[in-house]
Amino acid sequence: MPRPSALPSGCRIRQFHANGATVAQHGRACNAPARKDAEMIIARSLLLTTALALPLPAAADLTPEGLWQDWQDRAADAGRDLTAEVEQGAALTLRGLTLSRPVGDGLLTARFERMDLAQDGPGVRLTLPGGQQVTLTATTETEGTNVATFRLGDGALTAMATGDAAAPDYALSAPALSATLVSLVQDGTEVDADMRADLTGLAGTLSGLSGGSAPLVADLTADALATEVSVRDPATGSEVRNTASQQDVALRADLSGAGGGWSLVGRLESRDGSSVSLQQGPDGMLETDSRQDTSRIALTLTDLRADYSAALTGFATTVTSSMMPMGPVSLAMAAADLTLSVPTAPTAELQTARIALDLTDATADEAVWQMFDPNGAFPRDPAQLRLVAEADIDMVAPNPALAGPDAEPAAAPRALRIDTFSLDLAGASLSGEGAFRFPEGPGGVPDLAQPVGEASLRASGLSGLMQQAMTGGIMSAEQMMGAQMMLGMFAVQGEGDSFTSRIEAREGGALFVNGNQLR
Repeated sequence: MPRPSALPSGCRIRQFHANGATVAQHGRACNAPARKDAEMIIARSLLLTTALALPLPAAADLTPEGLWQDWQDRAADAGRDLTAEVEQGAALTLRGLTLSRPVGDGLLTARFERMDLAQDGPGVRLTLPGGQQVTLTATTETEGTNVATFRLGDGALTAMATGDAAAPDYALSAPALSATLVSLVQDGTEVDADMRADLTGLAGTLSGLSGGSAPLVADLTADALATEVSVRDPATGSEVRNTASQQDVALRADLSGAGGGWSLVGRLESRDGSSVSLQQGPDGMLETDSRQDTSRIALTLTDLRADYSAALTGFATTVTSSMMPMGPVSLAMAAADLTLSVPTAPTAELQTARIALDLTDATADEAVWQMFDPNGAFPRDPAQLRLVAEADIDMVAPNPALAGPDAEPAAAPRALRIDTFSLDLAGASLSGEGAFRFPEGPGGVPDLAQPVGEASLRASGLSGLMQQAMTGGIMSAEQMMGAQMMLGMFAVQGEGDSFTSRIEAREGGALFVNGNQLR
């Protein structure tokens, strides 16, 4: 069977080899339409090959010049002033880099001697060289001008700016970074002070520095952080000195929103922390030496509330004072947890404040016990404390005409609820709960002296505790008898060494205990 022809009549075919492939090419005898199709295919192939072969620049690549201009533009938009002497070379060098911003009725200024911006692939590498001075100046109408000058150590701080040119992210790095106070001047008078901070193994990221709707996020870690601060008063010879160190430090902060809808969420964690605080002068000396295995501090701030939490494990502190004749005393606890939530601005409705406190296995050394139990009558069992309470708060906006324009809102408590209270100490325990409200007094102010509500209390081991106190010579027989009579008036004895008590506060100031009116 004859093969059908795929070419128009009269076409000739030539073959040639290119890159190992055999290509058919029409001869000149082919008709014009076929030749135009072939030319179109070839042209498109050439364009595609060129597009793939040429190294075209990315539209969003960062440049040192573009980044510096963007910083200046955004500073101007925010009402701040950012200036520097610019030197163009292998890197864009900013000398005398100065940022000024209004704060209240004054001006805050930070000045760096030098910063380098260099192209590094699609990003820009920022370098803050070591050995330079950094000057912070704060000027206000009321406090005059305060100037703090620091010198950086030999290590440099670097940051790699990458991502979108309009909103770059910054990756920070510093194997070793230190800052030492050179001078501190308050309103023209030099302060006799020393200050130093050392940071090792700094790494992390910063994002959202370009403003806009994106949140400002800092996620940083460091192998170790150490600080030293000392301030002396030549007129009196007094001195305050503080040193602190932490290992495996992690900081996370997230600032979002603006105006009336902002929020700040932060968390700081570390381990193997230690601090020493010393105050000494003509009146004596006081020193505290504290350590903890781990620590965590977290906060959430909004335009309406402030939430705080702090947690420690393996905490121990020793207090030494020239005013304590018994010598150093030490306290320790396995764990401590505190959470606090409070309103910060007025609203149309009542707001709630909350507190929760947990102290686990709190102990005191023998020097503390000797102050009130020299004969060892009480057991030295670790103490436990737990408190959970909340209050209804009316945040009252101040009257600017009476309190001034900078006055803070006043907190007026309207009710108090104790959800949990428990204390275990020296072999005895006390627990309870209660709820009270505070009626309005003169001028609509809550009358805290005449609450209305009730509380229930439970105790165990009180009789045994009093017996031990008498045996150890802490309490005489007559004192013990009086204490037992008071206990009988305010408590109802249950099974064994246990007691309960119900306290009622009624309208008009009446007070009832276990149904008996005492006031």
